[in-house]
Amino acid sequence: MRTQRQHGVALLTVLMIVAIVAVIAVSMSGRLQLQLQRQQNIQQQQQAFWYAMAAESFSRVLLRRALQGADVVHLGQDWAQQGASFVVEDGQIAGEIQDLHSCFNLNALQQQPERNQGGQQQPTLAQRSFQRLVEQVAPELNQPAEYLTARVSDWLDEDSLLNTAGGAEQDDYASLQFPYYTANSLMVSETELRVILDVTPTDYQLLLPYICVIPQSNVLKININTLTEETAVLLAALLPELSVAQAQEAILSRPEDGFKDVDSFLQSSALTGILVPEDVKSALTVNSEHFRLLATTAYLESGFRLTVIFKREENNAIKVLARRFGGQG
Repeated sequence: MRTQRQHGVALLTVLMIVAIVAVIAVSMSGRLQLQLQRQQNIQQQQQAFWYAMAAESFSRVLLRRALQGADVVHLGQDWAQQGASFVVEDGQIAGEIQDLHSCFNLNALQQQPERNQGGQQQPTLAQRSFQRLVEQVAPELNQPAEYLTARVSDWLDEDSLLNTAGGAEQDDYASLQFPYYTANSLMVSETELRVILDVTPTDYQLLLPYICVIPQSNVLKININTLTEETAVLLAALLPELSVAQAQEAILSRPEDGFKDVDSFLQSSALTGILVPEDVKSALTVNSEHFRLLATTAYLESGFRLTVIFKREENNAIKVLARRFGGQG
């Protein structure tokens, strides 16, 4: 009887060991499968990333060749072709290049207003133009266009003093439920507009087709050769006497290879009888230095999005100013 009990205990012990080993084996197998899947995802993501970097290299070559020896930049050049897509091994590369002088550079709002002889502040051309742009494209904005203009200017300037009524500085952001500091420097992306006081996601989406950010530059330059019918409102924002319809007419009457110079544009029939101030003339151009690549790639089940800011230098070299991975273009 005692021997049988010992045999029973030994059998139970063996069964327990087998059960424990089985549990350990299943756990190890599960972790191994998870690790293999994780490694596979990383490899796919890396390949999608390198496809995006290939798109960047291709775009640099394309810009350099298309603009070599060109006196003007216009939409008839190879770099401006839209909808470019290439099938690659187990994936796809797509991208488009945009002229950053065919949109409003938010950093231009950093320029400080000048004072007239009476000591009153006079808004800069960029501030006046941005306010009119907002009134045209986003009349239902969550805040008056004048306030938004002042708040972006305060976000960009280097001090913590309100420039005009309706602005917002450190104290206004510090009093929020989740406080943060103002940048007090140039923006690096137009997405920063989303953190400006009282700007809603809807406001941002309304403005997004017309705005951009040129890193390290607070200059406002609009290339009349790369504007489209949809973005012709930028001309109307620069010139109060010019209606949106007249601005669209001027763009639609543009030669296929663009205007040769600003004076040729100013002589177009759509601008007949309109006096163009010197500061507006200086903001118009037929050339461009900054471009943005929006590249999307896919490899097997992974995707990748890359935004690159290029600068065209005097020797026609194309320099990368900034890269942004993922996010919104």
